[in-house]
Amino acid sequence: MSESFLTIEHVTGEMAIDPIGPTVAHTLRALQLPTTLFQAYAVTGTGLTPIPPWSSYEALINSADRIVIRALRNTLFDTILPPPRATGGDAAEVGAGFESIVAERTGLAELNRSTVTPDQARRLVSDQVTSFVRENSIAESGCVFGVSGGGDSNALAYGLHNSLPADRLTAFTLTFRDVMTDAAADRASVLCQELGIEHTVYTPQRLAALLEMTTSLDAFFADFERAFGHEAIHFFGTFLILKTARTLGRARGFTDLAFGYNREDLLAELLFMVMNGQQPLEYPIRRMGEQRLVMPVWQVPKLLLDACHPAFSLENYRERDPHTTRQRSLAFYLAHSLDSTYPSFGLSLLDGFRRTFAGRFGDLLYDEAMDVHVTMQATPERRAVVRKILDRHFHSDRPSR
Repeated sequence: MSESFLTIEHVTGEMAIDPIGPTVAHTLRALQLPTTLFQAYAVTGTGLTPIPPWSSYEALINSADRIVIRALRNTLFDTILPPPRATGGDAAEVGAGFESIVAERTGLAELNRSTVTPDQARRLVSDQVTSFVRENSIAESGCVFGVSGGGDSNALAYGLHNSLPADRLTAFTLTFRDVMTDAAADRASVLCQELGIEHTVYTPQRLAALLEMTTSLDAFFADFERAFGHEAIHFFGTFLILKTARTLGRARGFTDLAFGYNREDLLAELLFMVMNGQQPLEYPIRRMGEQRLVMPVWQVPKLLLDACHPAFSLENYRERDPHTTRQRSLAFYLAHSLDSTYPSFGLSLLDGFRRTFAGRFGDLLYDEAMDVHVTMQATPERRAVVRKILDRHFHSDRPSR
């Protein structure tokens, strides 16, 4: 295969390159170029034929004189994509890695790379949380938060500890099957004890008593599973965590419920809502009746949160159950693809959504019969199914608050 077998053309020039990987798509992706921005052609003599990006070089070399990959837009690549950089010698870098792309004075793109140690990550996250707490008067409201033993909530715990008085903060952990494990609760307990945060672990039996259930958590989940399938178990867990936080907040007189929703969490939610024709829900503060759901680390990428306690985070991922829905998988895949495709683009999109929908976010409607807040897209039929399940397992005649 000659050096001129493969050529990439764009509006400011062309370059002959060695094929990277087995297909045209592999080459484009290795160069950080979107496959949909280029059309590849097999050239034979004076004729050319469009070919798909999955075309194999091994097959093409026997049927074409050369391959031309042509950009379809007048994109000035050197202003948005920096040139490749050397890795920096033989010394291995340690820490979580982050990239950013900025414009030089000449207008050309420049790549900056940095690694962050656990200590640095904790300071960065703590600074974010401290600013959020101060700007939104969290200490005045008192704060309840769940800690799972994973990266997001562990990092949130560290930040809240450094920015709130101990008597205005309380934490909890739930255990239930392989979604919220005993090992994760042990990690959460160790962390909270080290930080001096009041922390309670709720086993299924203890949680049923706290939530005034008339049955057991297992019986509740069995009904939920029949209605929505086992793959939706994480939504069941989210419901329990939020209901627990609301219950504990009422008991303590705390009106802020802090969650470790990070940059990609919110991007996934936003993308899912918008692509389904729905107004996104408000962030980073979401009003729920007399309480607020607050998101102190909403701008922080998940990698930075995990970097705060890397051993805990890795253990948490290794314990993960293999259940989720296809829609949830797709939303997270797309959310993480944004910064992966172009550093910090996800943050720009998150900020843009926030400004665009200011005053026009979707509403959460309070359903007194179920004591839950529901989104606008919850159909009467689906709400009837949920109400029937909740009536079987909770005191449906208890006055709502």
